Amino acid sequence: MKYNLLRSLVVTVWLCGAAFHVKAAEEVKMWPDIPLLEVVTEDGEFPTCEVLAPPEGGIGTGIDAEYVKGRLTMTLKGETLYESGEYVKDESGMRIKIRGNSTGAVDGQKPYKIKLSKKFDLLCRGDEDYKEKDWNLLRISTWNPGLRNSESNIQTALGFILSEAVGMEWTPGYTFVNLVMNGRYMGMYYLTDAVERGDKRVDIKKTGFLIESDAYWWKEDVYFRSNHQRTDMGYTFKHPDPDDMTAQDVDRIERYVNDFEDVLYSGGDISGYIDLSTFARWLLVQDLTCNADVAGTNKYLYKEDFAEEDPLSAKMKAGPLWDFDAMFKNPEDRNQWGPLHYSPYYYYPELFRHGSFVEAYKAVWEEMKPVLLDEVNQGFAALRADYGTALEESFELHKTVYPAECKNSLQEQMDELAGLLEARVEAFDSLMQTLGATRIEDVVVAGDDVPAVVFGLDGKMYPAGDGSLPKGVYVRRNADGTMEKFISK
Repeated sequence: MKYNLLRSLVVTVWLCGAAFHVKAAEEVKMWPDIPLLEVVTEDGEFPTCEVLAPPEGGIGTGIDAEYVKGRLTMTLKGETLYESGEYVKDESGMRIKIRGNSTGAVDGQKPYKIKLSKKFDLLCRGDEDYKEKDWNLLRISTWNPGLRNSESNIQTALGFILSEAVGMEWTPGYTFVNLVMNGRYMGMYYLTDAVERGDKRVDIKKTGFLIESDAYWWKEDVYFRSNHQRTDMGYTFKHPDPDDMTAQDVDRIERYVNDFEDVLYSGGDISGYIDLSTFARWLLVQDLTCNADVAGTNKYLYKEDFAEEDPLSAKMKAGPLWDFDAMFKNPEDRNQWGPLHYSPYYYYPELFRHGSFVEAYKAVWEEMKPVLLDEVNQGFAALRADYGTALEESFELHKTVYPAECKNSLQEQMDELAGLLEARVEAFDSLMQTLGATRIEDVVVAGDDVPAVVFGLDGKMYPAGDGSLPKGVYVRRNADGTMEKFISK
């Protein structure tokens, strides 16, 4: 379906970065064949946010955002798929706010969180169990200097395809949409499920938990730091709801994580605490795509049940997979393990000291290697079949608001990402032969020489002791397992 280009454009700017939006003097007569979301807020107010700097010892740029009340209408080919009505608390309407941290703080298109007053499945999957209140609108363009024209529009789609391909227990659903707010065309977005507990989301019992190793812990009222976690990270809660938690609830979950870590770092049997397969599958996607976001890549953990009388009755699992903006970002990473493989920001360097995890990782790779590229190609074929023409038309429409974005065609993007994955699969043949060989317990110390592994704060590993480190702050991991921070001048 074709559309008439927007005419007589008026550009406006508002808070939280110089975010440019366009108001059309004439309404678009015909929209591409993807859902159109129309949001009308009370008093025509647009969501804004305040940019927050981290406290001393923290990292990242965060935001503080408030919900704006309004109504939401979703149509496709002129047919109304959903109508929220005007906002009445717990009865009708919706609220919307800017979401994300670094993505919400930077200039350009803003991501949003939608909270419906009554549950509904905005992805229209035909099952009552999909009805929820919380939904995400993710920006369509990802800045990525490692890709053609330093941009991708389908990295998130690829991330979800890989999540399903490697067998993660839950992968968020999504569709592409165009968004109009208070008469202004706001661009093209991903509309996705939110990461939360739900029958068709992270399916855990009310007694279970869903937590995140979070660089933005400092924004939350309820969090904890585990004994072996970096001091600039903390664990925050997706379930239970922090507003409903007692100090005893927090202490109980913190104690479980610390018990696991104590076993992990002492070389004990970790298989009773965590599901090795989900941890291996989660990392496999990060390794295959060289995900460079070592601190902020949404490292979720969940436990389906947490029985008071038997804490080990359900194992802690890794997932779901989320946040794929930094995939293939650094070309220099493409012939080695991904940065998260070695990163001191998470458990994997320690996990690879355990033979049980090495074997789990190898087993997942052997399972996935014969089918992975076919799964990705099939996923891309479905993407093209479901959205092809409408996606290209929406790219052109998006460029009327953000002319520097959506520069690559859908086919160009699929070809590029598929090619990079094919090269990574080939690289894995060599990498898998060395898996476990660099474990600290295998290092032989000769005389007074103490071999060390050095990481930059971005998680990249450097040769230790060669005197060629660029200027910056580094973490040295010694052969005895101790860690120390130092500065290269």
